[in-house]
Amino acid sequence: MTAKKISISISADLAVFMENYKKSKDCKSISQIVEEALILLREKELENAYREANTEIDDSWDVLAGDGLSDETW
Repeated sequence: MTAKKISISISADLAVFMENYKKSKDCKSISQIVEEALILLREKELENAYREANTEIDDSWDVLAGDGLSDETW
């Protein structure tokens, strides 16, 4: 993985939280914590996008998903 160095500003409370988290979870660096947090944020956004896309599904397509067999055949 290629890393890109960036500079961010965060509140003092979050900076303290990250330092405490780093120590308690034995993380290698603050960068690792930020990366893990961003991965979780990206997963949450993707989950929300899938949830939204699911609401756009046209129920009339359900008839095409069947195999044409009724329950009585089994």
